[in-house]
Order: sequence, then C-alpha cells, then structure tokens
Amino acid sequence: MAAYSAACSSSDPIYGYTPNVAAGGSSWSMSESVLGVAPVQGLDISGVIYRYTAVKERPDDFTVTIANENPLGGYTFRNTDDWSGRSGATISKAIPVNYSPIRLWGAGSIETSGVGSVVDPSVVYTYRFKEPEPEIPAQTPPTINPYNALEDDAVQRATAETDPNLYEDDEVEKDKDEEEEKDMEKALAALQSGLEMAKGQDSLLAAMNPVTMTQYYAATIPGGAYQETVILDGGQIKDNRRAFRSMANDRLHNQMVEEQYR
Repeated sequence: MAAYSAACSSSDPIYGYTPNVAAGGSSWSMSESVLGVAPVQGLDISGVIYRYTAVKERPDDFTVTIANENPLGGYTFRNTDDWSGRSGATISKAIPVNYSPIRLWGAGSIETSGVGSVVDPSVVYTYRFKEPEPEIPAQTPPTINPYNALEDDAVQRATAETDPNLYEDDEVEKDKDEEEEKDMEKALAALQSGLEMAKGQDSLLAAMNPVTMTQYYAATIPGGAYQETVILDGGQIKDNRRAFRSMANDRLHNQMVEEQYR
C-alpha cells in the first residue's frame, strides 16, 4: 500500500512485488486485499515468482500448473511442471512477462494432476505502477476566415478610379505655376535691363566728364580779378559729413552694380 500511495504522487514508475498470494490456499483473486495494491489503471504485472515442494513417488505421474485466467477468455499466464518419473523435491522459478495491464489478470490458481501433492506453495507477482498520462481533451480547431483582398477597404481605396476633377485641379495648379514662372522671368529680365542701363549710364558719364571738365577749364572768366570778400569765423571751414556719407553710399552702389558683371 505504501508503494502504491507513493506511486500515485509521482510521475516516475514505481516497481514492487506482492506478498504470497497462495498463502490462503491453492486459488486466489487479484484484488487489493490479496495483492496489497489496488488493481487500477497504470498497474502492470511484469513477472511471476513461485516456489513449492512436490511430494510424490518417483514412478508416479504428477504435474503442477501455476495459472491466471484472462477475463476476456483463456489464460494470461500458465506454466506447468511435469514431475512424472521423477522424485519429489522443492522447486523455485522466476518467469518474466511483458508489462501486462492488471485488468488482463483474472483469478489465479495452483492446479495438479496425477499422484502427488504440493506443500508450502508461494506465488508472488512483480509489478510496475506508472501513473497514466492525463487525457488531453480534444480541441476544436480555430475558425480561419479566408482573406479576400477585393473586400479590403485599403485595397479598394488604392485601386479606385481617380476622380477626373483631381486631374483638372492638377492642370490648374500647373497653369498657375507656369504663370508664376513667367512672371519671375519677366522680373529678372527687367532687373537685368536696369543693371545694363545703369552700367551704360556710368560709361556715358565717364566719357562725358573729360569733355565737360576741359570745356570748364577752357572757359574764360570775364572781368579780371575778383577780391575775396568772405570772412571766415575762426579761419576754418568744417567738412560736410553728410556729403561724405552720400559719396560713400554712391561708391558702394557702383561697386555692387559692377559686381553683377564680374
């Protein structure tokens, strides 16, 4: 019972053996009271060990059979010792069997035939208990809805026919851009013309200045000598700073104009 209890609490197999099931007679049941373990699922018989003494005269025929019935019919285990022509003696055997579920092991017995008897019988079963794996309930496979690209809103929007009004709006925007580009070209052309004109005026002034100055120096001042009549307070004439600033601005302007053509 202790081995069985330990088996129930562990997933590893437990190996053990029963007490002498033939202690109460030549037949027995495979119940918990006889085996010492409950005949439940997971309990498998792995072998039969028996021992007895045959009492007989040498010339007499005598057989001894250790057997277990199969609830489904026939025998699960059956082994016979033939003592015919032999003297009686004590025999011990250990017979392994493939792991066989306890449900296939019915009532056990010691059967004899001929002249003789069996004394001090002992029948022991070896077993293995392995806790059954828990059953996994069947799961319903998930429902998978097939994907239809033609029903996808994003695909429909991407493949929808473009509104003709959008093309018209694009044409209007394109015309506006062309008009703005033309206006910019005109403004640049006007600026270019202004710069050319300014440059021409500078060249004209440069050409005119020598002639004008020559005529000025060549002119005759009538009347002879002119006496100085201006009296300066303090004897100094202050520089006209505004004139200097104006001249500096004119010079800067001329440099900026000339830089356009370098």
